Amino acid sequence: MIDWTRCLRHTAVTLLCIDMLGCATMQVETAPADRFASKGYQTFSWRAEVPTGVPQSMEMLYQLSTSVRAVLSASLQKKGYRYEESSGDFLVSYAFGARLEGGTDPGMPNPAPTSSVINRSPDPAVMDNAYALSGPREVASLMLSFEDGDNLASVWSASISQVVENQNQPDLDKVRRKLEPGIARVLRVLPDAPTP
Repeated sequence: MIDWTRCLRHTAVTLLCIDMLGCATMQVETAPADRFASKGYQTFSWRAEVPTGVPQSMEMLYQLSTSVRAVLSASLQKKGYRYEESSGDFLVSYAFGARLEGGTDPGMPNPAPTSSVINRSPDPAVMDNAYALSGPREVASLMLSFEDGDNLASVWSASISQVVENQNQPDLDKVRRKLEPGIARVLRVLPDAPTP
């Protein structure tokens, strides 16, 4: 006979592990939402508009900014907040950042007499991979800031950080797919919009 309780427990633990592994590369930090919740906001606007007619060198940043706005706007609207082109109850701004994190400095190889192997030359590809993987990783960040529409005082902030997997060939569709759960995670701490 099958022990259903045990089976359900194992399934729950497995799903929890998969969920944790899926979110392991994304870090989310949020400020307390008390100040934001106390204001009873219902509408939002963007703090600044995305400039149009950007030069070709800025096209990727323009597309990324447009993706952030689309995902963030949809997530806020799911929580009941209405978008207004101007004069929203709170203003949304965001900034992108990047930093290097972790890794060790490979320095110059120091072949010691005891480390040599006779009749064996090192594989250059293996050495290149070892240097590349031991070095610091680039971490991209998205910082969100919500400000009061009347006095521009900061009422809430959050950041989403993720290791950049392929910095030479960014895939905007992949970035958008990762933005959606990240933004959903940071907005969990905010209350739903009050009903008018």
